[in-house]
Amino acid sequence: MSKKYVIEDFNHFGGIHCETSAVQKIFLYNNLPITEEMLFGLSGGIGFIYWYVKQMPAPMVGGRGGGRNFIENAAKRAGATINVRRTTSSKKGYDWLIEKLSNNDPTVVYADMAYLPYMGVPEDAHFGQHVFVIYGVDEEKDIVYISDRGKRGVKTTIEQLKNARGSKYPPWPPQHATFDFKLPKQLKITKQVIKEALLQCIDTMVNPPMRNIGLEGIKKWASLIVKWPEMFPGENLWEALYQGFIYIETGGTGGSSMRPMYSRFLGEIDSILKVEGMNSVIESFDKSAHIWSEIASLYLPDEYPILKEVREILLKSNTLFEEQETNALQKMLDLNKKIENNKKEIFRDLKHAPSFLPKVQSKILQLYEAEKEAFYKLQEFTKKLR
Repeated sequence: MSKKYVIEDFNHFGGIHCETSAVQKIFLYNNLPITEEMLFGLSGGIGFIYWYVKQMPAPMVGGRGGGRNFIENAAKRAGATINVRRTTSSKKGYDWLIEKLSNNDPTVVYADMAYLPYMGVPEDAHFGQHVFVIYGVDEEKDIVYISDRGKRGVKTTIEQLKNARGSKYPPWPPQHATFDFKLPKQLKITKQVIKEALLQCIDTMVNPPMRNIGLEGIKKWASLIVKWPEMFPGENLWEALYQGFIYIETGGTGGSSMRPMYSRFLGEIDSILKVEGMNSVIESFDKSAHIWSEIASLYLPDEYPILKEVREILLKSNTLFEEQETNALQKMLDLNKKIENNKKEIFRDLKHAPSFLPKVQSKILQLYEAEKEAFYKLQEFTKKLR
């Protein structure tokens, strides 16, 4: 017998970053007011990774810090604990979801965005660590109610959700991950956990465990980008530039590889810490944020009109996703089709486009200096904390 498991009083939508917005919604639903920026900073905040393995068509350039325990760190430092259940069984994963919804418990899950129609992404854009909140399932109508980064709720079918949660695509399949929260009765963000989060962020950037992470990773990125045409020929070079813009500006980063989000976190904790010198730190990260956006624009530069048009399409598509106005999905799909129809012209231009990569390299080296200065200032600031 089909049943309905919908949390009728759930009304938390929108967000900047998928992970922090999902956690924030659980806190807010349980009357624990906290900003997404605070959760982001407590998680470990910003970082850098240049990631490439052979099964990938092109490298990933990421600006989030906090490592694999990003969500768990955010919750722990805000006074909560999280247990993540994983399984390869679609039935078990679905049963866990229904169990939680039956208890009026909105549920955070991982899923592969390529299997979520409302995302409006290409069919091969697999990423199994997309995070969102499910607040209802109506089995009779075959509707799953989802709160993602959009300002309005979105829906999938039950089968679409099962496929998305059960994706086996590497490198991070979702494994029907289901998050169980144990929340505090009231919030208390201490100076000690803030300092711990700041030190984690600094350590990851300044003392990275490998050369493709942190400040060293930015230098590696700069050294390799002029070699991309040989390393990633043809369509793969297009993937590197196209996806690279998304990683920096529109893929749930809030723009500028999450640096503005981190600056706002620093502004928020300034009133808690009350230690002189934070304004200078924030100014340095704002400078870094500006350079990040310049790099993203240089990936799809003005001097190649077809690439500039792609950049504008990606920004427009992201706005459509976040606003979720009427017919948003169809408009996003139409924009995707426009890019697809221009592929021949794009690939023609990319035969000459490598000539702009030295400009990108120069800007990345500027970024390295700006980030080094920002993290040095943050490191000096933390020394004042008791």
